Amino acid sequence: MTKKNPHISSKNPTVIWNAVLGILELEIPRPNFETWLKSTRAINLSDNTLVVSTPSPFAAEMINKRLMGSIRRSIKKLTGEKFNINITIEGSENLNKLETSPKTINNQKLQTKSNKLNNKQTFDSFIECESNILARSAALKVSDSPGETYNPLYIYSDVGLGKTHLLNAIGNQLKSKQYKVIYLSSEKFTNEYIAAIRNGKIDEFQNYFRNCDALLIDDIQFIGTKPQTQEGFFHIFNHLHMNKKQIVVTGDDPANKITLKSRIQSRLSGGIEVDIQEPKYESKFAILSHKAPDISTEVIEYLAKYPHKNVRELEGALNRIKAFSQLTSSTIDIKLVDESLSGLKQNKENFSVTKNEILEEISKYKNVSIDNIIGTKKDRLTVNARQLVMFFLKKELNMTFIEIALFLGGKNHSTVIYALERIENIIKKDENFVKETIHIRELIYKKNKVKT
Repeated sequence: MTKKNPHISSKNPTVIWNAVLGILELEIPRPNFETWLKSTRAINLSDNTLVVSTPSPFAAEMINKRLMGSIRRSIKKLTGEKFNINITIEGSENLNKLETSPKTINNQKLQTKSNKLNNKQTFDSFIECESNILARSAALKVSDSPGETYNPLYIYSDVGLGKTHLLNAIGNQLKSKQYKVIYLSSEKFTNEYIAAIRNGKIDEFQNYFRNCDALLIDDIQFIGTKPQTQEGFFHIFNHLHMNKKQIVVTGDDPANKITLKSRIQSRLSGGIEVDIQEPKYESKFAILSHKAPDISTEVIEYLAKYPHKNVRELEGALNRIKAFSQLTSSTIDIKLVDESLSGLKQNKENFSVTKNEILEEISKYKNVSIDNIIGTKKDRLTVNARQLVMFFLKKELNMTFIEIALFLGGKNHSTVIYALERIENIIKKDENFVKETIHIRELIYKKNKVKT
């Protein structure tokens, strides 16, 4: 029987909030955590009200609407108490900035297109190991001689393995040499492109991108179901490439596996394509040793055997362990590792299950063909099966909304969000449905055990 984690007694708001972030980083999708929570900080705790600030009014709105339940559950788990959570805008006493008019927001978006580079994600802070050495070498080459050798550079991998870190590292190094760098996600590119068309500013939009020295695009797969955006991207890409401007793109799959127009696939494949592999034990040990030099070798060796699939999960586990150590005034040893990560090893010990195996197993269980699940049929049986697949892809593989949407035939990611909310609501109310999801999970992993 798993031992319950001790409740923390600290009343330091920063300590409590860092522990909460350590939990949430393991539980919610990477894009959600990076976008809405990573820049938050606790600023006060009094009368059981924890005040947390964020630099973005949009992040504050999203946290209040979508993430507050997860935050409260995490705090209750840590402290044994119910806290009121007050989200404020950094430098403000309240949330008045949320009342900014849509018109103002649209104008601001048109004026500021490039995301801010993460200055902590550099080549020095990127840990080189066997699984990423080729990608890092290619990224360094691009930074040393942009537009000359590897152009475009396409880096692909599963989530959390460091491709966004390398993208930022390239951007930071080029920027330090006074190159004009534009860095943004393909989702933001899409939103800006649509806004430019609606506002009659498409020429301004194209000129903005054409005048850069280096264009860095993260998660290109998002535009896979948006042919108009692909067209706009293609023309900008061509202009930059002809003028020997550096282009670096990241994605989840090889270029020829992404649902992009063939001419874009061809352009991406025309430079150099490199991938980042899932870290093996030796790589995990190296990463953990670098990030936690104060933790004993025995504990690092033990933690490296946990079934974390990527660097993000490793960092989240480390943050959680350190927070539990600080909050409970305990030394970090193997016992504390197991207590702070309780359930993780047991729940993920067979984590070699794939998205296709989840799809196949639910297809058989629900007696709905795979073609129907990834298709457009909307009868109740098909929709229920499709939503179950979405639910398990999120819970078992931590795929993003966009990744799930693309895997299931290119559906809108808002459809995935709705499906997950629906399943979560049913779970809260229907005990039989809970038993059914447990049974389905057992079937998925039972099949997986037979194969291993």
